[in-house]
This record gives sequence, C-alpha cells and structure tokens, in this order.
Amino acid sequence: MARVEQFHNKNQFVIYEPSKATFQSYESTICILNNDSIETLRVGRRWDYSKTTLKHFYMFLEEYISYVWVKIKDSKNKRKAFQEILDSKDPRIVYDENLF
Repeated sequence: MARVEQFHNKNQFVIYEPSKATFQSYESTICILNNDSIETLRVGRRWDYSKTTLKHFYMFLEEYISYVWVKIKDSKNKRKAFQEILDSKDPRIVYDENLF
C-alpha cells in the first residue's frame, strides 16, 4: 500500500511503496528510488524542468541518495555535475525517457 507525504513544499511529494520511493513534483514523476537487492535510481526526463524542481530534486538526493549527493554537493554547477553522473552509465543511476 502506498503512502504519500508532502516533501518540503505543497507541490512536492514522496510516494512510499514497498522497496521504493518516488519523488513527484507537481504532476511529474522526477525519479524513483528502488531499494531491492541493489539501490537504483531511475531518473525521468523532467528532473531539470525548472529551478524549483531542481531545488527539490537536490533535496531528495541529499536526504535519500547520499552517494550521489556527495558527488555533486560542492559543485558550482550541480545540474552539470548530475548530468555527468547520468552520462557516466553508473548502473545504479538510470535515465528513463518514459518516466514523466
């Protein structure tokens, strides 16, 4: 059974289900963190849709995915730093064009 919680703002949500947490901004699914045998992050195409979405996406990373947050937190350009992580083909972080 899913549980929905507001995430720092009235239009940002985390949806908890067994073995996964979904971050949603307004009507868009930004990413899904799967906690099966290996923690994986599926990132949708709207992860950098707006400054507000990015701000909350970074907050989600900081709270839920520390191994990613550590890599981008001190960067002057966090968006570029995260894009480089996506481009690196780390098997734990997957870009999903169909996630929106």
